[in-house]
Amino acid sequence: QMCIRDRYGEIVSVPFYFSMDLVVGHTIELLYSFVLPSNVPKESLWVRVLANYLTLFLGGLFFYLFFASCSFFFFYRLRKETYYPSTLPLDLTKQIKTEIGIALRSLPFMAVLMTPFPLMAQLGYSRMYFSVSDYGWSYLLLSVPLFLFVTDGMIYFIHRGLHLPFLYKYIHKPHHTYRYTTPFSSHAFHPVDGWAQGVPYYLFCFIFPLHNVLQLVLFVFVNFWTISIHDQVDFFGAGILNSTGHHTIHHTEFVYNYGQYFTLWDRLCNSYKGSEQTHNILSGKVSKTYQKEE
Repeated sequence: QMCIRDRYGEIVSVPFYFSMDLVVGHTIELLYSFVLPSNVPKESLWVRVLANYLTLFLGGLFFYLFFASCSFFFFYRLRKETYYPSTLPLDLTKQIKTEIGIALRSLPFMAVLMTPFPLMAQLGYSRMYFSVSDYGWSYLLLSVPLFLFVTDGMIYFIHRGLHLPFLYKYIHKPHHTYRYTTPFSSHAFHPVDGWAQGVPYYLFCFIFPLHNVLQLVLFVFVNFWTISIHDQVDFFGAGILNSTGHHTIHHTEFVYNYGQYFTLWDRLCNSYKGSEQTHNILSGKVSKTYQKEE
């Protein structure tokens, strides 16, 4: 268990379950096992800061390398004849080294910028809650589409702002190093860029109630989705979902498709350009439309 402030500002002991609190709690235990002397109080603020930083940095590093490697291995190696994008050269060694290098240099600093947000949530400044009974099952289920809708809107306007000439030149340009992306492009950001597009996921729980277990589930999903829209294997084509095809258009033409999950804000703000489905999601076969155009 972990001592944390609830939504009423009172200090309570919270069961870890499968949540960010669990990960931070285990990080604290590992710090005391291998690094920190036992006489250092576990309630110390700097211990929490260090544990949250390490959780964000190492967690982000793990999810990036794990999910990106899985995507790369399946689409670009195991099923290469079916899924390998025609837009990419056969030798991706240089591109992947560059993309991983950008990500590895940025992730430690992104974690520094992001650390105050989970820390403030643990200190009781967010609307994070720990018992389903606080808001009921209906709200728990509703909070998933609400989270996606709200954060998608935030990211749309942040992302579009990052394409302003000054911000693009000094902050967003590293993410556009290559016009045609791979799964390893997903986290290849300048630290401020990665922070700006990641902070809405924490801001949400300061505005709306969010269950602590659901927060971690959505965090995993966010990382998976971010990688999936960079692999150039489009199972959906033009539609309400912001598919990898939409995001490929964004990387090649720059002025379209700023959304993360949906195309709603692009449609409303006149920055939408439809994509073509490349493969069938059930059979994996190349779609007939895409095949004809090739």
